[in-house]
Amino acid sequence: MVTRAAVVADLEEVLRTPIDFVADPDDESWYRGELFGEAVFIRMGDFPDEEAYSLYLGHGRWMDFTAIPRRWTITTPPGGWPPTARPRLAKGEFHE
Repeated sequence: MVTRAAVVADLEEVLRTPIDFVADPDDESWYRGELFGEAVFIRMGDFPDEEAYSLYLGHGRWMDFTAIPRRWTITTPPGGWPPTARPRLAKGEFHE
């Protein structure tokens, strides 16, 4: 479950490390990855109005991507997010 308090401690490490981001079952349009036991979050953008993906860096900062780094994978279940997932919010807004 993504929160505003999530922080990327080392951006360069995140960008060079293979990470499999999987659809976060609690938040529609969010994907969760792990790096050294810490959660890392990507938001799927509202394309074409936004970039395809945004990595949440923390403290209201983002890194936007049209294509993800080649060492990352993004996995969405065939049925998408479960109906229990919290609805998508505008970029920068969080359920809290």
